[in-house]
Amino acid sequence: MVKIEIKIEGEDIESIIRDFDKLFERNKEEIRKILRMLAEEIIEVIEDRKIIDKGADIYIKLNRAINWRYKQQK
Repeated sequence: MVKIEIKIEGEDIESIIRDFDKLFERNKEEIRKILRMLAEEIIEVIEDRKIIDKGADIYIKLNRAINWRYKQQK
């Protein structure tokens, strides 16, 4: 069995996690607000990416159609 101990500035990770747990427990509503804000931003980024990807697909299809028509007319 391997034992791994992580220390950050002289404190072990367990005490840091307990402190975070206490912090989260005392500030649930504020943390929910922050998480909602982050989730909304993430959704916007994903939607922007979908729009960019769809625009790129349309551009590629249009470009291929133009090239195909040009070759047919030659």
